[in-house]
Amino acid sequence: MNKVVITGASSGFGAALAHSFYERGYNVLLIGRNEERLKRLAAELSGEWLVADVTKTYASLVEDVIRTHGHFDVWVNNAGVAEFDLVTDQTTDVIEETMHVNAVAPMILSRDCARLMEPGGAIINVCSQAAKVPTPKSAVYAGSKAAFLQFSNALRLELKPNGIHVLTVNPGPIATPFFERADKSGKYAASVKRIMLDPKRLADRVVHALKKRKREVNAPWWMNLGANVYAICPSLFELLAKRGFDKK
Repeated sequence: MNKVVITGASSGFGAALAHSFYERGYNVLLIGRNEERLKRLAAELSGEWLVADVTKTYASLVEDVIRTHGHFDVWVNNAGVAEFDLVTDQTTDVIEETMHVNAVAPMILSRDCARLMEPGGAIINVCSQAAKVPTPKSAVYAGSKAAFLQFSNALRLELKPNGIHVLTVNPGPIATPFFERADKSGKYAASVKRIMLDPKRLADRVVHALKKRKREVNAPWWMNLGANVYAICPSLFELLAKRGFDKK
């Protein structure tokens, strides 16, 4: 039976991924900071759990997992943070934390997985549509996810000869507790509530895409279409999307 390791698995999209993988026969190893939530979810899924903060343990986390829980077939870099605010209002601590959680730590974890993973294994990196279309008050978050997305795209090319697959996941807003910190005012979350993605449905898509060895999962489709337009005509896109940008 295949084993999957998921970071940021104690709630939200990480927990949804854990359920989807479990339902398809995987053994799950859940990594997160909230011990009680990890224990509860692991009990539901007959899985294993490990309390860890990826910003502090990434230097040895992959080796620790193998030493204490054995080898794995799939590693999911899902842990992420954001605080939507103007750059001029963000603290150095927030900027550094965002870059470490969203980019530096998962890059290092991906590297270590690539060194130790057997052919046929896979790395799933949860990025964001923000990596493709930056918006006001998301400069740091978008920058961190854009760095991670391009890293993942290059990593896919490097690891293909080794038989290791890299799948990127680029979602728009997901209905999870993510926004409790990212959008403290609640205004942005309220404005996009009707288009928020269902975490379980997206998780099911990710597991299906992994089985098909797809390059990436983009959701919702129309947001990814907008990202493609942005890549071709950024000035026109910014002009047409200004009203939506102003809501953030």
